[in-house]
Amino acid sequence: MIKSTLFGEGYSDLIPLLLSKKGNGHVHSIFKNGFNIKMDDSLVFIGNKKNGLLPFGIHLLEVDTLRAVSVVNNGEAVFWNTRTNSLEFSSLSISLEKGHRFKNELTSLKSNQVFEIGFENLCAQLSTMEELTGLDIDINQFLKRFNGIGEKKWFGPESYLVMLIEVVMSSDRYLIEKTLRYFLGRGKGLTPSGDDMIVGLLAFDATSNFISALFYQQLSELLESEPITTDVSREYLRYAIRHEFGSTVTELVNSLASGDDSTFNKAFQNLLEVGHSSGLDTLFGILIGMLAFKNPNEQ
Repeated sequence: MIKSTLFGEGYSDLIPLLLSKKGNGHVHSIFKNGFNIKMDDSLVFIGNKKNGLLPFGIHLLEVDTLRAVSVVNNGEAVFWNTRTNSLEFSSLSISLEKGHRFKNELTSLKSNQVFEIGFENLCAQLSTMEELTGLDIDINQFLKRFNGIGEKKWFGPESYLVMLIEVVMSSDRYLIEKTLRYFLGRGKGLTPSGDDMIVGLLAFDATSNFISALFYQQLSELLESEPITTDVSREYLRYAIRHEFGSTVTELVNSLASGDDSTFNKAFQNLLEVGHSSGLDTLFGILIGMLAFKNPNEQ
């Protein structure tokens, strides 16, 4: 049988090295917008750009995505052909020969003044959200209580949000682990809401570098030592630890870090539209990161 060849429109600059190292794998999961392949212990997404350009993505045109999704099967073998720069499936090849490499570059936080403007913009936008986050947090109410004067008593998920704000710069290994265990894997979907929040938190840190090395170490150890969350979410978090994010996340935090108001609204909307609640959860995680940066001694 003659196999048809599809050409990737674009691919992350991290992909070629990963494929050449891993070599063989299988189809891990199939969706409407594409599918994941598992190469050794790493995932590669192949599909359209509906959720932005992913750091572990090979992106196809929409028509090619539909074609690929219709012919691949869960569990089928796939291998990387170094001679042709192609992924070989039973009835299909996906070539990188004509694709462009991309990297979602991050901007460093410009100044405290820019931070304050970005913080106010993000708070203003999120406070208009009527829907709850994936962890059933009313963002507007949380902000009002957090910024309120006087003693606060926190309950349920909100108490862990405050704990998260406290521990990101902590040297208390036990508290960091306890807090991370609360969020990792919590919520529904391929990327649980708690994980999306952590990705957002790390995305803001990628522009400002204030979170402790111990926090990153504890997060990495939990992800690698036990099945604490889904395979797909773990992959996003692995890249987030390395400060690699999808373009929808990168564009939003770059807008905040650079003070570019002209791109903020569009970047906010693009991220908000990702997944069922993933975009909102990630945006809220970015806000939690900004609150931690702004209130390092919040109790």
